[in-house]
Amino acid sequence: MATAPSPLTAVEAGALSDRRHRPWLAAVLSFIFPGLGQAYAGMPRMAALFAIPVVLLITAGLVLIGVFGETLRNGLLSSGFLAGLLAVDVMLLAWRVIAISHAGLAPAPAVSTGERRATLAAVAALLLATLAMHAWMGLVVTQLDGTLTRVFDQGSAPVAGGEQEPGAAGGASSSGGAVPGEPVNAPDYRWDGRERINILLLGTDAAPGRDSILTDVILVVSIDPVEPSAAMVSIPRDTGFLPLPDESVHVGGVFPAKANELAAAATSHPELWCPGVEISAERCGIRAIEHSVGLYLGIEIHHYAVVDMAGFAELIDALGGVELCLPGRLVDPEFDGSLSNVGEEGGLTLPAGCHAYEGLDALAYARSRQGWIEMPDGTRVQQSDFDRNERQQRLLLALRTELADADLIFELPAVLGAIGRTVSTDFPRDQAGDLASLLPLITGPDIERIVLGYPDFVDLPIDPDVNYLLIPRRDAIRDEMARLFGADALRGWYLDSQASSPGGAD
Repeated sequence: MATAPSPLTAVEAGALSDRRHRPWLAAVLSFIFPGLGQAYAGMPRMAALFAIPVVLLITAGLVLIGVFGETLRNGLLSSGFLAGLLAVDVMLLAWRVIAISHAGLAPAPAVSTGERRATLAAVAALLLATLAMHAWMGLVVTQLDGTLTRVFDQGSAPVAGGEQEPGAAGGASSSGGAVPGEPVNAPDYRWDGRERINILLLGTDAAPGRDSILTDVILVVSIDPVEPSAAMVSIPRDTGFLPLPDESVHVGGVFPAKANELAAAATSHPELWCPGVEISAERCGIRAIEHSVGLYLGIEIHHYAVVDMAGFAELIDALGGVELCLPGRLVDPEFDGSLSNVGEEGGLTLPAGCHAYEGLDALAYARSRQGWIEMPDGTRVQQSDFDRNERQQRLLLALRTELADADLIFELPAVLGAIGRTVSTDFPRDQAGDLASLLPLITGPDIERIVLGYPDFVDLPIDPDVNYLLIPRRDAIRDEMARLFGADALRGWYLDSQASSPGGAD
């Protein structure tokens, strides 16, 4: 007579319970990496099916970056690559959804009703988390592509009315000057990613696309990737007598007004400043100041970047503010507000010490040019445009710190959007990766900062009540630029290097 099997002891039942897999845990493992949950559940073939494509995708990406990283870095920021990355993101989302669902919902023995409900809840939560992750990635990729298009395509897209891009009819001469009447930056110029590059940064109240260009910030960022080194050179807005490439607009080949008015003057009369060239009035203004600054410093300006100051405040807010420091309380009774700043009637007051500044307050910190700093001992240090140039550079350095420390999860989409609305440049997008490779130099601690102000590089106006124009000290500027760039690298008639006059021979 057959004997009925004896019931499992509590110890044996517990051991069996430990050996069976838990579906919710399998779903979690496949959420971490497709196929892990299937391997845990004892389904090796399905584990390989889900894992191998993802492993191959990751391996291929690492190999391409490791072997061809420097060659591919420009392509990684192209619209085509980003569109492909977006497609991969969608496919990977679908693949992970299937893997998580399969691991968590596959039939499993001895699963109680309560555990099944818990598994369904876990799978639903994991699917929502997966969807959120890939939606965020898709948002960032889309935002990045839009930002790069707005920032970099200013110099490559046709301008309104079918006008040709600057440089289509001519270009810069080898001596750093230009053929009279023709724009700078010949279209055949292409940075090789290794030589020194000089970028003119203009801070304006009217970024490209608006009616006027008022350059309150004139600053050259020069980067040598071989040295490696970087420098910022500021030109005070009240600097007078900036050089021009010839005497066709002003006798003597110098601009007889303030530096910050030059671009607006060229924008108002493009037929005089850019004759015979199909170019928008706005771009004529940018090219005019770009070329004059190059002659003033004795160097070639390779590209420009225009920063809309209103958008600059938005960028700072997107980063959660910046930390700025003052040695004493800044008081500017004449400050009339910075764009839409909440400056109170009676002027501006900023506290002593280091504080977190929101966008508009940070902009006021960088734009105030009068008043004084009240030191802790009660003395007052009068402020000037030269001090403002210093504060502008400090703000840029503070901004780079915030960008380096940005929260990539919560702040990145807003930061990218703000950058796209704030910055425009003629730097070609297909070299954006090369430009990005210079960020460690620009954001490094050793960037040299120079303000070409009084008393070292300009003299005060002869009659400031009539016309407040700072008078350049050419010899001092030349010596400083020779120290910074090397005497053999200087070009341009204004510093008496390789050209004797605006239209003279070398």
